[in-house]
Amino acid sequence: MSRSGARFAGQIVVITGASAGIGEATARRFGAEGASVVLVARGAERLEAVAADIRAAGGEARAVVADIGVDADAQRVIAEALAWHGRLDVLVNNAGLHHRGPVLERTAAELADMVSLNLRAPIYLTRLALTPMVAQGSGSVVQVASLAGCVPVPGSAAYSGTKAGLRAFTRALAEELAGTGVRVSTVSPGPVDTGF
Repeated sequence: MSRSGARFAGQIVVITGASAGIGEATARRFGAEGASVVLVARGAERLEAVAADIRAAGGEARAVVADIGVDADAQRVIAEALAWHGRLDVLVNNAGLHHRGPVLERTAAELADMVSLNLRAPIYLTRLALTPMVAQGSGSVVQVASLAGCVPVPGSAAYSGTKAGLRAFTRALAEELAGTGVRVSTVSPGPVDTGF
């Protein structure tokens, strides 16, 4: 299939946590389907390698090294996506963190880090992406949550709480955005064989 006839030809897609696992697979698939992909993660080497692979396969990709838990980095991600092609069509909030084990064994910093990366960061990045999407009258935000947000399991209480919160945020936001042309949705994978 040629890029011009590909399903996402001409669309700009931002994917967080794109250097490995679900984020990497998502980036590769969007690239193969014709999208111009903005890959976001903290580790430069692996991120650049994934972007290079997408370009070698005929796709368009650029790597943006950023920590989306830092507001200035989140702002830069959206600004760079808009500067690249002047629009933003899809945001996939995939980056996540899971310090496994009972809450009583987790430090305050570990709990705060999970809430920051799994819930606060995607809410803020979504807010930033909505401005251009609503202005252009189209767009899609996909939150990668987890079945742990639906069926909590011991040793994952804090993680489950952040993913349940992300699901609730997305459902409420979908109603707020009715009539704008912008869609928001949640994907809740079960266990996946990744480094995560």
